[in-house]
Amino acid sequence: MRENMKKVVVIFILVSMILYNNLMTVNAHPVEIDFYQIFEEHGTIMLLIDANTGEIEHANKAASIFYGYSLEQLESMKIHEINVLSSEEVNRKMQEAAKNHKSNYILEQRLANGDIRTVEVYSCPHTYNGKTILFATVYDITDKVELEKKERFVNNILLFTLAGAAIIIGVFSFILFMSFKKLKIRNHEIESLNELRKTYINSYDNLIYLKDENLRYVFVNKAVMNFHKKEESEIIGHEDFEISDKELAEKQRETDLAVLESKTVFQTELAWKDRIFKIIKFPVKLINGHYGVGAFIEDITEAYINRKKEGKALLRNQILVDVLSRKFESVQEQLDYALNESLKLTESKYGYIYLYNEEKKEFILNSWSKDVMPDCTIVEKQIRNQLEMTGLWGEVVYQKKPIIVNDYKMPDIMKEGYPESHIHISRFMFIPVVIDNNIVAVVGLANKDYDYDYNDIYQMITLMNGVWNAKERRETLVKLAVERNKFLQTLLSIGDGVMVVNLEGEVTMLNRAAEKLTGWTIKEAEGRHYKEVFVLSHEDERVNIEDPIEKVLKTDTIQELGNNVVLTSRNGTQYYIEDSAAPIKDDRNITIGVALVFRDVTEKREQRKKIEYLSTHDSLTGLYNRVFFEEEIKRLDTKNNLPISIIMGDMNGLKLANDIFGRETGDLLLQKAADTFRKVCRAGDIIARMGGDEFIILLPKTKAEEAEDIMLNIKEQFSKEKVKAIRGSISLGYDTKVNEDDDILLTLKNAESKMYFAKTLDSSKLKRTGVKTIVSTLYEHSPKEAEHSKNVSKICENIGRAMGLPELEIRKLKEAGFLHDIGKVILDESLLNKDKPLTHQEKKKIKQHPVVGYRILNIFDYTLDLAEPVLSHHERWDGTGYPRGLKGEEIPILSRIIAVAESYDVMTNKSYKNAISHEEAILELKKNAGIKFDPIVVNKFIDMVKVDK
Repeated sequence: MRENMKKVVVIFILVSMILYNNLMTVNAHPVEIDFYQIFEEHGTIMLLIDANTGEIEHANKAASIFYGYSLEQLESMKIHEINVLSSEEVNRKMQEAAKNHKSNYILEQRLANGDIRTVEVYSCPHTYNGKTILFATVYDITDKVELEKKERFVNNILLFTLAGAAIIIGVFSFILFMSFKKLKIRNHEIESLNELRKTYINSYDNLIYLKDENLRYVFVNKAVMNFHKKEESEIIGHEDFEISDKELAEKQRETDLAVLESKTVFQTELAWKDRIFKIIKFPVKLINGHYGVGAFIEDITEAYINRKKEGKALLRNQILVDVLSRKFESVQEQLDYALNESLKLTESKYGYIYLYNEEKKEFILNSWSKDVMPDCTIVEKQIRNQLEMTGLWGEVVYQKKPIIVNDYKMPDIMKEGYPESHIHISRFMFIPVVIDNNIVAVVGLANKDYDYDYNDIYQMITLMNGVWNAKERRETLVKLAVERNKFLQTLLSIGDGVMVVNLEGEVTMLNRAAEKLTGWTIKEAEGRHYKEVFVLSHEDERVNIEDPIEKVLKTDTIQELGNNVVLTSRNGTQYYIEDSAAPIKDDRNITIGVALVFRDVTEKREQRKKIEYLSTHDSLTGLYNRVFFEEEIKRLDTKNNLPISIIMGDMNGLKLANDIFGRETGDLLLQKAADTFRKVCRAGDIIARMGGDEFIILLPKTKAEEAEDIMLNIKEQFSKEKVKAIRGSISLGYDTKVNEDDDILLTLKNAESKMYFAKTLDSSKLKRTGVKTIVSTLYEHSPKEAEHSKNVSKICENIGRAMGLPELEIRKLKEAGFLHDIGKVILDESLLNKDKPLTHQEKKKIKQHPVVGYRILNIFDYTLDLAEPVLSHHERWDGTGYPRGLKGEEIPILSRIIAVAESYDVMTNKSYKNAISHEEAILELKKNAGIKFDPIVVNKFIDMVKVDK
């Protein structure tokens, strides 16, 4: 209805101009006139104004250009906001215009940029559906107001125009004549404006042009001429195939046809001659009614390169997080993974990782990309290369810096180490991996489609240093806190959501990112209160959040949202977000709404937490690490925290646990120690694992007596823990800083000295009780092993005496016989007591016990001489035994005696299934004498038992 009203009023006003053309122009040709288009396209400023409210119902393009507002802005304003006059004066003049047939005024109006212009307004009322509309034409007469003659002329025109409603047709014809004269003036102004527009468009560096329905150029700016290196006359009227490269012309034609077919805006990016262009094409309705194609083409090469750099940084961070957190089966798999990811990061086709041995000055091929070997035709591929034979690889080591060659065909390139049948190389980059000022590896990447640059070097140095640090952590199980901190940075970046609300809190705009995060489309959300669309809460339901939009409306200042805020979308999905809200001001600096910008930080938040945790915590125990402790001791070393106590601890038996039961048992022992610390210490105490088996506790506001109680409690509680056969034991020392002037590092050193003193005492005790504890654990799991060990020990003693061995050897034999199966402590209880036949795998596990027993007995000084007899007690006289396959007298005599004693007890002991009689056992020993057993030992044993009988 509103559109029809505007058209009716416009047609009514312009009819007179048509009459004039029909009546006065003798040689004019008949034309079909679109009155509404005349209104829209006319160079004169024209407005339709509601006479009652002052609302601007419609404005033409000339008005938009003059006032500096968009058509949408103008049509949402009132005439009071433009006129400098007071609202009462504006209302009075509108009422006058509504009552009179026509009215004109000279007054001042304010443009969007704040300029004040003097204008002449012609106003004509028209009633439509009971509503009075003023048709106003506006002329800028600012430059003429000083001229009295012009002012009198304008006044005469105004008087003449006002009288026109009542005078005869002849006078009306004179008015039309004068209007025609004005039209010529306006046409001149339009021509000037077009010239200004052309100058403005030509000032753009971006390509702007218009094509007709046949895709021939109608208009081009200077940038288009420069791009094609042609004059305007050589382009206008021609199509792309006549002025540009065929390939480019085909790409242009494809997008042009897409626009003409769909009648929609088309946007794409085009790579052409090492440059990247952003292309926006749109349909344009031409005067003849057909559609042409308009285009705006921007060179975005630099932005594209920056975007790729940002993408590479993000990819690098993703690779680092994966390398640090992903579980690899081996170091080889880890390096293979890192190499293949490096190819993606640098867009290379081939890649190598060579380990470097500085002592031997030798490269060892460790990893290569999957495409290298199929493309390489060398029959014998070199795995090892000496430094002096490797050309550029050697230069990387000599110079200790990266090398880039983007033209491998250069004659001065050192190509040693590259046989003729090596893969074809066009470009390559070598990066040394430098750890502690030593080169540990060299990474080579080759055949990128375009030149390598320093950004590639930076990305690879950062990546490979991180990969190497992760590799060393896997191999040595040492802390990497300092290295982890290097990679603490933002990992992910996502598009921002934008929402605009008015003063009533109603949503007026959502962009696509906001639609995705809120679950509302702009059509669904528009007009709704923002709290219905933008649902915020704190991650902790007990905590209330401050609404940033409400705060903006109250304070009229920019606001930022606090941390841990959750946005719940329409479908129930929750996102952690960051946002900021700012007031939207009009031209008079009055707030008319609020703009809210927000982004999804859920994934970034989780990744940040993960990396922050790894940078301050020990990954095995969950305690703080050395780096965090060193920072905390500086922070807490203040007068307010006195007295400050420090407890140093060194766990006993870790090496024993690792050597006997493996690293998993040692790790479990460390975790139990950490649990003990957490259980005994207070909430404010700082507990850290300093590396290996060392721990430290920082106790603010803790007296020496309190620290001693905590230390003794830890020692007592940990002594109750047991992993396999290893009893919890830790050596502790403490010291306290009392005075502000005391050096906290001296307190730390004193605590460490006391701990080492305690370590000396505890180690002696552990050595005295270590074997006993292990044996007790074995016998707890298998009582029949206890009986078997005692029997074998007694039998060994008797055989030794029968063979006339020295008393010292007999005592040694007796102890070795008792401990011969100590290595079985590593076996599961179910396997120790199994009565059913053993599987092949179970037999293999049991056969490990002599070696394990040997390791255990070698740990303690007082059992060193028992290790060798225990190790060899399952060797056979014929050399088919284990673990070393010794033969005959190569087997220690004590081991040969234990072998006979153990076999006899196993055969006759009722604790074992399928036990046989003494006589049957003797026959079995005789049968295996000279095969399994030493025949002399067997004979001595048989003679001995005959005497006993």
